[in-house]
Amino acid sequence: MLKYAARRVLMLVPVLLGVTFIVFSLMYLTPSDPAQIVLGSNATPAAYAQMRADMGLDRPFLAQYLHFLFGYKHPEFGYRGLAFGDLGRSYVTNRIVFELILSSFPNTVILAIGALALALAVGVPVGVISATRPYSTVDMAFTVLALLGASMPVFWFAMVLIYFFANRLGMLPAMANPSNALSLALPIVTLSMNSMAIIMRMTRSSMLEVMRQDYIRTARVKGLGERLVVRKHALRNALIPVITVAGLQFGHLLGGAVLTEKIFSYPGIGSIMVDAIYQKDTPQILGSVCFVAIIFTLVNLFVDIMYGLIDPRIKTAVQSGRKKAPGKELADALKRLFRK
Repeated sequence: MLKYAARRVLMLVPVLLGVTFIVFSLMYLTPSDPAQIVLGSNATPAAYAQMRADMGLDRPFLAQYLHFLFGYKHPEFGYRGLAFGDLGRSYVTNRIVFELILSSFPNTVILAIGALALALAVGVPVGVISATRPYSTVDMAFTVLALLGASMPVFWFAMVLIYFFANRLGMLPAMANPSNALSLALPIVTLSMNSMAIIMRMTRSSMLEVMRQDYIRTARVKGLGERLVVRKHALRNALIPVITVAGLQFGHLLGGAVLTEKIFSYPGIGSIMVDAIYQKDTPQILGSVCFVAIIFTLVNLFVDIMYGLIDPRIKTAVQSGRKKAPGKELADALKRLFRK
């Protein structure tokens, strides 16, 4: 298991190289001038030229990209650059990018954990109920609700919640604040809707397949109660693809809460990324994207390790080198989902 975890950690290197190259290329092609952002619109052409030279913007594209990756040797602080853990300074605020990310990322984690907890608390029980009553009126109703939750645009659903619960009823604040738990209710519900629908459908699909297995029929023949069969025998074996999806959804929530944070004026990493894009703050954008990519990969690694804790057979397969390729478990689960 440790060797497998180490291999997955090493996979961060090509992932980060690909992410940084794509984002850096897009920022390089964007028609805006960071020097003008820093100096304002009243500086002289000579001042703009000097600032571009100081920022390294007069160099070729590849030289700029390598400078971002490997940096330079600072006379006081040593080597600087992404490879040495330095993400640079923001063009706009002149603050250290990593410090700004660390100050805002915990707020995003709060939203992501709350949204995932709500999605699991609702999605898993509803999926189990639907699977134990397949093609019934209850199952059809939950299926329709899940499809609505998965298809509703985030910004539209957020606006609806704000209109009813903040403007009309006055029950909840429209702006979210990390220090006010009540103000987090609307963004958490907004952020959880899509994940809730996906987890519900995956739980239903996985439970339906497990309930057809021979050992479930054997447990019923032995006289075990239906609740015990569902909870102890069926649900535990059906949780593996659900955990896969939940882990991927958590990584998505950490990096995909941009619209939700902007709508509710929440000071998370998504809001910082949007502001940095508007201002073409390249160090802030690249630093935020790389940080989210690392977190997403680590979350997937944690999910893979959890497989072995839930099902010892998977742990044995990993140790003997017979584990399915990464993503194969998710691909099989998605096939079952669409087949239903």
